[in-house]
Amino acid sequence: MNLKRVRQLLAQGKGVLRFADHAVIEARKDGLVVEDRENTVTAGELIEDYDVRALLLSFTEEDRLPCHIVLEYLPGAAEAVMVTAYIPDAKEWEPDWKRRRRRKRR
Repeated sequence: MNLKRVRQLLAQGKGVLRFADHAVIEARKDGLVVEDRENTVTAGELIEDYDVRALLLSFTEEDRLPCHIVLEYLPGAAEAVMVTAYIPDAKEWEPDWKRRRRRKRR
């Protein structure tokens, strides 16, 4: 994903950020407010790139909790869609919140 381009479009008002219902529901469950989600889109760190989707990381303003956002953007589209938003589980992520923990083989 060309995250820089997506951010430019949003900043210039040439694109719209839409929140999928799933993103809103999951964010509310984890206590993430709109500002946390929007800050992650505008300034979060790209940690995984899946072509038209990307996983972004930032930290909440109030508590400095990690926040993951999956953002989807189809090149040429007028909107970017926040697919999901959540506080990552420490059991699944390394302490830097950027790398998934390796699963142990049985």
